[in-house]
Amino acid sequence: MARREGRMFIKGVRAHGWLAPWVAVFAVFVGRFWFLCDDAYISFRFSRNWARGLGVVFNPGEFPPVEGYSNFLWVAAGALVELVGAPIEWVMPLLSAACGVALLVRIGQVAVDQRLSGPGRHVAVALFALSPSAAVWSTSGLETMPFAWLFFELVVGAALTRLETSAWFVTALAVTMALLRIEGIAWVGVIALAGAAVRGVDSSAVRRFAVPVAGAVAIYALYTAWRVHFFGTWVPNTALVKVSFDVPIATRGLKYLAVFALTAVAPVVAWGMGSALWRDRRWVATFGLVTAVFTYAVVVGGDFMPFGRLLVPALPLTGLLLGASVPTPDRLVIAGPLLAVSALPLVGVHPVPGDWLRPLHFRHSDRSFMTELSRWENQRDNCVGFARRGRALAQVADPGDAVVAGAVGAIGYASDLEVFDQHGLVTKEVAYRTVAPGSRAASPGHDKHVDPSFFVKYAPRFLFARTVSGPLAAGKMKDTLSEWAVPARVQDRYVPDFWEVTEPDEARTFLVVVRHRTRDEDPKRLWNSFAERRRALNAELRNDPRITKDEP
Repeated sequence: MARREGRMFIKGVRAHGWLAPWVAVFAVFVGRFWFLCDDAYISFRFSRNWARGLGVVFNPGEFPPVEGYSNFLWVAAGALVELVGAPIEWVMPLLSAACGVALLVRIGQVAVDQRLSGPGRHVAVALFALSPSAAVWSTSGLETMPFAWLFFELVVGAALTRLETSAWFVTALAVTMALLRIEGIAWVGVIALAGAAVRGVDSSAVRRFAVPVAGAVAIYALYTAWRVHFFGTWVPNTALVKVSFDVPIATRGLKYLAVFALTAVAPVVAWGMGSALWRDRRWVATFGLVTAVFTYAVVVGGDFMPFGRLLVPALPLTGLLLGASVPTPDRLVIAGPLLAVSALPLVGVHPVPGDWLRPLHFRHSDRSFMTELSRWENQRDNCVGFARRGRALAQVADPGDAVVAGAVGAIGYASDLEVFDQHGLVTKEVAYRTVAPGSRAASPGHDKHVDPSFFVKYAPRFLFARTVSGPLAAGKMKDTLSEWAVPARVQDRYVPDFWEVTEPDEARTFLVVVRHRTRDEDPKRLWNSFAERRRALNAELRNDPRITKDEP
């Protein structure tokens, strides 16, 4: 038996050896865009507290706790990583990247199973391997790529495979998908409908889909009962903050889809080409599922993160649609240039000029319009800065201190302080605020933003915080304090301050804050003396031999 299985394995490797170059190409681009985003650290903090025995909580001791995540199984996986003491900041992106590689291989296998032509198979795989969205979201620390892989596997098991997949295997996929993302249970139903459309509704089909759907619903019902008991709410904070439905939201979602179409190019073109495959129910169902993913992204108003994160589950399906539309070598004349243009962001070039995208600006919280590449770089660099800020806070904070923040992930994970969230992901009071109807003047997920002064009533120690470094640190403090524009009505309770902190491989770093005054401090004197302290620091830095003029 072992010898037979070995021969089958070798045969399988040989049969799919053509995928190896695409895996290598994909791995290079995943490495190029390797990063962690701030939202990943929100899940990491829930995971760490769970591993510590504090429960699935963001702020330990808070009651009732807040459900500030939408990826339960990912948090559970992170808790196991934290429990064994492995570095979660490396393990979770590696796990996600491995899912991306597995998904690429499965696209190739399914392309063969669906009897796509030789060129068609390469096209189907190339769309994913050369997709900037796939490269970016193969890491990030989020569950985006594992969810996309599960999505694809469930579609294959329910609708595309020519073999009779075990109903229990499909059930396991459905249950995992339902628990990995909060909207996963809805997608289980949508994919089951697509499968029924392909296979027809007869007794065998009903049995085939009834077991997975019933199993997923049953497990999800038990999970929901636990959620309501533990968190006291039916809807996670993340959904309250990020999901709402009105015309301005949909308009923002359409702009999100349009920016994706003009940046990624190939997936949307492939979707359009797939509409011509109406003679085969498999491709009609595939086209319908891609349409559903696009529609979902529009209805919820898009996402502030770059490169179409919400649209990643559609990438493998659009690759198959494009591959099915390219049955002969001469059609590569169309597919080749399309894929080449779509891959341009991988080498730092946008397919269309940024000025063309400017009218589609929908991330209104950004000070100015940014291309998807610039947005990714900004998100990557911000997360590094937030982590630095959290480490600095940990050096000066006392037990029980709290900080107000707009990006709570890396700051919360690195500092371990109690965090008040300006966007409401982990603060219920903000999440349950109502937003006046009309135009949306913020980025997706930021509509309920509040100023730091909103939390003054809770007397957090740190109302504002930021790190500055280098020979111009004192000047940066002045600019930072001016940018914060601390309201006069709270200046009798909150005062500016700074400390020097230590950072690996970085000389002279300072944490500048607006903090709660102590009982014996005179706030007016501290506000007036802050400029003098800055000037003294500026003189010290100018004369410090450890700092060169070229240091940033």
